[in-house]
Amino acid sequence: MASSDPLCGAKRRSIREILIFLGYSGEKTTNYDANSVMNAPIKPPARSSKLSEDIFAPALEQKARALFDAVAVVRSYMHTSYAERSLYAVYHEAKLLEDYLDSHGAADNKRFHLIREEVSGLKWISQALSCLSLLKSGPIPYPAASADWSQGGLDNHVEASTASLHEYLEKLFTQLCSSWVGADLSLITPKEVEVAIHPPMPILPPDLVSDDDRDANEDSKAIAPRYLSRFIRLFNNWDVATTQGLVPGSDTDLFMKTYCTEATARSFQSRVHNLQSDYDSHLRNTSLELASPQLRKVRGSVSECLHLLEAVTALTHLYERHHHRTRISTAVPWDALVALIANHLILPAYKSLESCIPLAQQLLNDLTISDSVVVELIDGVEMHARPLSMIANMVKHHGLDIEIECAGQRANAASFMAMLVLIGSHPEVTTYTFHGDSVAIADIKQLFALGLGDTDLDAVTKAFPFLK
Repeated sequence: MASSDPLCGAKRRSIREILIFLGYSGEKTTNYDANSVMNAPIKPPARSSKLSEDIFAPALEQKARALFDAVAVVRSYMHTSYAERSLYAVYHEAKLLEDYLDSHGAADNKRFHLIREEVSGLKWISQALSCLSLLKSGPIPYPAASADWSQGGLDNHVEASTASLHEYLEKLFTQLCSSWVGADLSLITPKEVEVAIHPPMPILPPDLVSDDDRDANEDSKAIAPRYLSRFIRLFNNWDVATTQGLVPGSDTDLFMKTYCTEATARSFQSRVHNLQSDYDSHLRNTSLELASPQLRKVRGSVSECLHLLEAVTALTHLYERHHHRTRISTAVPWDALVALIANHLILPAYKSLESCIPLAQQLLNDLTISDSVVVELIDGVEMHARPLSMIANMVKHHGLDIEIECAGQRANAASFMAMLVLIGSHPEVTTYTFHGDSVAIADIKQLFALGLGDTDLDAVTKAFPFLK
C-alpha cells in the first residue's frame, strides 16, 4: 500500500528536488529599490519547468486514493438499490484526477498516459450509470404517462444498458490497476468505507402554496397550453432514422457522425432539461396543475427522457474523444457501445415521449379554444419581410401552433420562411385564413387591422409591446 506522504517513494530523492517540488526556489529574499526594479532589463520568460516522474508518482498515488475508494464502494454495492450517489462520487473523483493528470501533461507522457485515458473512461461510464440509476431505483415523484411502457419496455432497456455499463466499468478499473502497476506505482488498497444505501425517499403530498398568486392574471392561463405545444414540437423534431434502432452490422461510426454527435446530444438534452425546469418553475404545485392533474404525467415523461439523454451525452463524449484509441476498446467495445446508445438509450427516450403524445394532445385540446379568422390586407400593405416577421413573432410569443392558409394551402405561421414560400407562390392573393388558438387568432386579426406595422409601426408596438 502506498505511503500517505506524497514525497516518500521507492527511490530516494535529493533535498533539492523535494524543495523544488514544494515550490521553494532556494534564493534569498532581499529588500529592493523600486527604481532599480523598474529600470532593470527585461528577461525572457523562463521555459516551463519539468517535473521528475519519480517526484510526481507519489503525489499521484495520494491524489488517486479517493477514486479507488469510490470505485470500491460501487463494486461492493453494485446490485443494491439507489446507488446514484456512489456512482456520482466515482464520476466526481475521476474528473478531479483527470484534471490533475492533464495539468501535469500526463496525456503526453509515456509512463502515465494510459492511466489518464482509463480514468477518463471511468469518468464518463460512471456518469452515464449515475443518470440511469435514477430511472432504475431512484425516487419517482411523477407518475408515468404509460405504466405499461415505464414498467415494461423502459425497465428492460435500463436493465440492459446498466448491465453492459457496469461490465465496462469493471473492465476499465481492472485495466487501470494494470496500467497503475505498469507505471511503477504502488497499488492502492481502498479503505474500509461504511456506506449508507439510501432507500427511495418518501415524497410529501402535493399542496398549494397559499400565497401564490402567479396564475391570477389572464396570461397565465396560456402557460399550460404553451408548455404542451413545446412538448409536442420537441417530439416532432426527432429524426425518424434515430427512432428505428441500430441493426447489427451497421456502420456505427456513420450513425454517430450523422445522428448522434456530441453537439446534437447536448442540444436535445438541453431542450428537454428546459422543459423540465419550466414545468417546475411555472406549473408545479399551482392551481393550473391542480385543475389538470394529468399534466404531472407529461412531467414524468420528460423526466424519463432527460435521464436517458444525459447518459447519451456522456457516452457520446466518450466515443468522440476515445474511440480511435485501442486501449479503451479492450474494455469498451465501440460497436457494442454505439448499439447501446442507439437501441437502449435514444430509442427509449423517444418512446417515453411518444407514450405521452396522445395525452399531451388531448390536454392541449381541452385547454385551448380553436378558432379561425379570415383577414385581408389593407390598402398600401404588402406581404413582404416586415409584415411576415410581425406575424411570426406574434405566433412565437403565444407559443401555440397557428397555421396560415393561402389559396387552399397551409403553412406554419411561426416560420418566416414557410410563410414566405407559401405567399410568394401566390403573390396575387390578399386574403388569408388563420387557424389555431382563439387568443392568438384575435391578436393576429388586430395586427392586420393595424397594417402589420407597415403603415403605423407605433400603433402596433403600442398595442403589442413585445413586438418592439
